[in-house]
Amino acid sequence: MIDAQHVFTVSELNRSARELLESRFAEVWVKGEVADLKRAPSGHLYFTLKDEDGELSAVRFRGRSALFADPAVESGTVVLAFGKLTVYEPRGRYQFVATLVQSVSAGALRLAFERLKQKLEDEGLFANDRKIPIPECPERIGVITSPSGAAIRDVVSILERRWPTVTVFVFPSSVQGDAAPGELCAAVERAVRFSAAVAPLDVLILGRGGGSAEDLAAFSDEHLARAVFGCPIPVLSAVGHETDFSIVDFVADRRAPTPSAAAELAVPNRFDVVPRLDTTAARMTRAVTTALRARRTSLRSLLRGYLFRVPQRRIETLAQRLDLQIGAATRGIANAWSVRRRTARRAEEILRLSDPSLPLRRGYSLTFAAGSSRPLRDASGVSAGDRIETRLDSGRLTSRIEEVNPG
Repeated sequence: MIDAQHVFTVSELNRSARELLESRFAEVWVKGEVADLKRAPSGHLYFTLKDEDGELSAVRFRGRSALFADPAVESGTVVLAFGKLTVYEPRGRYQFVATLVQSVSAGALRLAFERLKQKLEDEGLFANDRKIPIPECPERIGVITSPSGAAIRDVVSILERRWPTVTVFVFPSSVQGDAAPGELCAAVERAVRFSAAVAPLDVLILGRGGGSAEDLAAFSDEHLARAVFGCPIPVLSAVGHETDFSIVDFVADRRAPTPSAAAELAVPNRFDVVPRLDTTAARMTRAVTTALRARRTSLRSLLRGYLFRVPQRRIETLAQRLDLQIGAATRGIANAWSVRRRTARRAEEILRLSDPSLPLRRGYSLTFAAGSSRPLRDASGVSAGDRIETRLDSGRLTSRIEEVNPG
């Protein structure tokens, strides 16, 4: 509670107002249009934030916010400023001390960029295992960029200097503005069709030179990102400067910081390759020479051998060995048939001796009870009055039993 009877000095009142204002308000965001922007020799920025109904004096101190400076901020820009309210005591001026000032358009672009980046990353469009390697020595390279920009001149110049045998195909497109995303997607589709139907492309460079965030926004379009992800040709992105990043940079198979760097990454340097080729050719020549010498030595050794000195004797020896092997085989077959013949004869004798009609031919007979197929072995098997059948070697006899005498 302020004592109503106390008489303040001007400095005391300003200090009390500052303390009250700073304790009442924490750091806040303020949206307004920048006016009267002035940069002091010290590097501090003084400006006014205003809207339709009011104005607010503001300052951004160089030492506190150098890392947060937005180069796009100028008079007439609508910004978001983050800081705190205070009173500048020496003059009793109510003001806003900003620690961060960013244009509203830049903030919206950044927010949309981060949201799309997170979405595509969650879907796996940035995964390293889905990227296609860039060929080491490409023969045909496609370039998607503005045909009138500096980027295409730099790319073609570097490709011709480093790898003159490469053929460059340009697929023109605008690289900024509202129509750029659609034209870039169409250029990717043209390149894919060209590669499939006319001449296979080994690499596709997609990019442009530097610019503001708004200038590079076309390369952060979702449709373009998905077109690059689905492209069967390895894509090398080259958008802006080294510190610039677009969504295409994360989706592409490889990122280059600038179009010139993309050209250097796409092809080897012929002045580095020629010495390697010379070394490889020399190594291959030595390997072939060594192999030929070894083969020549082996052949000479064979020609000095007995086979080549007296070939007829070698043939006779082989013929004699063949005769011996044929004789041994013939004897083996004959012995095998002899063994099988003796085995068959023994089996035949066993079967002959097992013939039930053999005893009949010797004068014996077989007796069966009427209606039975088993010979009688015991007299108890029949009774008086039963009919029996006697089989002889020739013919049968039917009798009736008069008396049974068990043995």
